[in-house]
Amino acid sequence: MKLKRQKKIVRQSLIICFFAIHFLFLMFILVDQKAPAIILTGVAVIAFCVLYSYFKTPLHLPELQAGSWKIMLWLPVAAFTAFFLNQQMALGPVIAGSATGLAASFLPEINKQSKYLADLPEVMYCGAFVGMTSTNVSNNVSFILFASVITAFFFMFSKSLFQGIGGKAGTMAFIGVTVAVLLYKMYVSWIG
Repeated sequence: MKLKRQKKIVRQSLIICFFAIHFLFLMFILVDQKAPAIILTGVAVIAFCVLYSYFKTPLHLPELQAGSWKIMLWLPVAAFTAFFLNQQMALGPVIAGSATGLAASFLPEINKQSKYLADLPEVMYCGAFVGMTSTNVSNNVSFILFASVITAFFFMFSKSLFQGIGGKAGTMAFIGVTVAVLLYKMYVSWIG
């Protein structure tokens, strides 16, 4: 009984963290754009309805599963590809991320029986989001590598979490880039 209660607490904590990240991100954007109070209220009501549905829907696989580190190596590859298309080829973040994700979607066609190739598009799609990082955040290749490694870590250990929730790849990329920015700023402040 104690293990079941612990799993429930972990599940609810993860749902609250996932919700808080999305909610705060939306609110910061809306406040920054000076959205009227009615819009902020509407978004908040919808967000809390979504939170309610998260608690009522099974969002996790029964057993915690981690993704394969061999597959996660492709996340930085996709991040670099999208970054190159975005920054060097000046295609813009949307076209760069879309082109990377589209190319990744064809990889399972190489060998339809390969489980390895079947898992690549999801991981590479997440990496494409990292590569879409704004030049206002960073236009440095080493930052993209750092952010994609952090994102791969989060993505790998969230494999069995949040099943059926849209936006998981984008959220993991957002978390990875945000953590990379925070760690970079802490590093710079310590160095002086």
